[in-house]
Parts: sequence; C-alpha cells; structure tokens
Amino acid sequence: MLFELKRGKFTAETVEKQKNGRIIKGIGGSYTILLEEGGSVFAKPRGIFRNRKVIPTVGDYCAVEPSGDPDIPYTIVSIKERKNLLIRPSVANIDVLIIAVSTTDPEPDLKLLDKLLILCPKLDITPLIWLTKTDLSREKADALIKIYSDAGFRVEQSSHDQILPKEKIREIFSGNTVGIAGQSGVGKSTLCHRLTGMDHIEVGDISERLHRGKHTTRHVEIFPFEGGFLIDTPGFSSLDVDRIGIEEADLLGGYPELLRIAGKCRFLDCRHNGELGCAVEESGISDGRLARYREFLDIILEKSKKYGK
Repeated sequence: MLFELKRGKFTAETVEKQKNGRIIKGIGGSYTILLEEGGSVFAKPRGIFRNRKVIPTVGDYCAVEPSGDPDIPYTIVSIKERKNLLIRPSVANIDVLIIAVSTTDPEPDLKLLDKLLILCPKLDITPLIWLTKTDLSREKADALIKIYSDAGFRVEQSSHDQILPKEKIREIFSGNTVGIAGQSGVGKSTLCHRLTGMDHIEVGDISERLHRGKHTTRHVEIFPFEGGFLIDTPGFSSLDVDRIGIEEADLLGGYPELLRIAGKCRFLDCRHNGELGCAVEESGISDGRLARYREFLDIILEKSKKYGK
C-alpha cells in the first residue's frame, strides 16, 4: 500500500464493510469511486492523508468504508502503490499516453511532444502520437508522420470526418488506462467525445479570436471504455524539462534514433552534442529533433553545473 490507515485491529465487520475501487473523479476534496463490485460512491479521504502529504489522485486504486455521513457516505482508507504518477495534469496509473498534436491551428508544439516522449519511458508509459486536424494541411501531416514513424513511434491520425476503426480503438484500450495529453486547443476533448460518444465531456474548441481553449476541460476524469479506461485531462501549453525530474540518462529514452547508434561513436560517453567522431549522422534523426535533444541536454547540463551534480 502507498498509504494505509493504522487504527488498531481491524475487526471482521470492518473488513467486510470495506470496498475496493478506483478514483475516477475528484473535485474540491471529494472523490467519485468506481467500485470493483459495480456502481460508484462519493468519498473523502481521512485528514491523516493530508497530514502525511498523500494526495488521492484520479486513477488511484483505493479502499473505502462507510463514513456515516449521508452527504459523503464513504471514506478513503487506503491507496495502493502507484505504477506511475503524472504531476501536471495529476493522474496515476497510466499505461498508454495518447499525445495529441495538431497539424495546424494551433501550430504543433514539437518541444512539448518531445518532452512527453522523454517522460513516457521514464514512467513506464507507452506513448502513442495522435495527429489531429490532418485535413487542414496534408503536407504538414505527412511530414510529421514520417519524422516520428521513422524515429520508431506509433503515429495515428484523424481529421474532421475521419476516426480510427473500432477494432483499432479496442486494441489501444483493452486492459489499459489511456490518458490524452497535449497543448491546449489541439482537440483532446473533441477526440474523447468522438472516441466514446460521451456528450458530457466538454469540448476544448479553439476561439478563433483568442486562439485558446474556449470550453476547455477543467478537471481530470476517468471513464470506463472498451475494456479499459480513458482519462480526459485538462489542456496545458508548457512543460519545463528541468522541472519534471528528467535527468541526462532519461533523454535517450525519448530519442530511439540516438539509441540505434549506441557503440558507433568514437567515444563511449559521447553525448551526440558535436563531439569528435560522433555517429549522429547515421541515426537518421531529423534536424529539428536533434536540435531539441541538444537544447534539452544543455538545460540539464546547466542545471547540473549550477547545483554541482
């Protein structure tokens, strides 16, 4: 258990009253728990969670027991160990991360995409790049698909009138908890709606005047779907590589092209940053991807130098 209350001996009656479930929504300190036995209940965590700086998170597996409060009838008493945890947005136990990237309007934030691709292997998450709005610029869409497919990533695409076949959707979700991330306005909530048909998911449409989310999702919520779970996450437009726990050793996880040339450089400790005898040209990495890799590397090295690491 990540956290379990210790309040003396548990009686058989107490254990019998406990129910296992998963947090599917959290607003204002109250949580909706989807129970293993079926149905859902409202619950609040014990105050001791706050005292021990443990914050229940959407995606957590937990145990609850009756609280005696008719308004919030259950209390969260334990949280199971997490497979992983994303801080921004806050969500736990993700298996697959769909990284939504628009072809245009807004212009694709490839720095954010590459940062998320670095983060995924560090957290044992399988990334899936989903290119949206491909009908707005077929040329740009094809260029992005080639760059990231050649790098070794799975890339799917959709347009105004195109979505993946049902069998492919089932394959993505079956047994998995799937999150959707990406910059604001790329159509993440629209994608959720088109995948599930759930009308109550808010749509993050782009305001043509402001070019920002007009009705963007404001909280994280998880939905049972196709034998797995879909997590609808709020949009975000920045993610600082030096603030998400990424270290130099993590960088190559987001750059399979550079992993392919392991052992081919003149020096074993080559950072692929302009060193003599570097085999980076054999990797097939695009100029943009290589420039972003080196930018992230410089940020990490500068931070290490600053703090004497």
